[in-house]
Amino acid sequence: MRRSAKALVASRTEAFESLHDEAVSRERLAEALARLGRLRFTVHEGAWKNAGGVVTYEASFAPAPRVHRFLQALALGLFLLVGMSAWLILVSKEPPALRFGVPMFTVLAMFGMPLAVNAISSQREAEESRLTRAIRVALRDESAAYPPQQRWADED
Repeated sequence: MRRSAKALVASRTEAFESLHDEAVSRERLAEALARLGRLRFTVHEGAWKNAGGVVTYEASFAPAPRVHRFLQALALGLFLLVGMSAWLILVSKEPPALRFGVPMFTVLAMFGMPLAVNAISSQREAEESRLTRAIRVALRDESAAYPPQQRWADED
């Protein structure tokens, strides 16, 4: 869980060498990204480099601003729940059901928070994987099928 939480807010850069010239590579990549659609949890930016006739596309992947807003809202919500639970237990004259229910909900929310973070991290990793595969297919002519079909020696 710690690895996925770190990956959720981390940015990374990856370089892809193209088998085509720059104009064709740009066109193929634009088509591949258009087919991919809108990304919800990942921001993708890229830069083209042409050194010695070798066209390279450097893609950078970063978390979308909505990820940071979600994490901050989650932390603020948990902070308010903990404060409200402490107030209900120590000071309040509310009914016992409320004095028990809110702290219980707070504990369950704390147990659920890592699951929510892990779910969003998995979604971001999946988006980056789809994006990386689309770039490889566009620039390297790799097969779009994933995983590649395997044949055993006795299948012939």
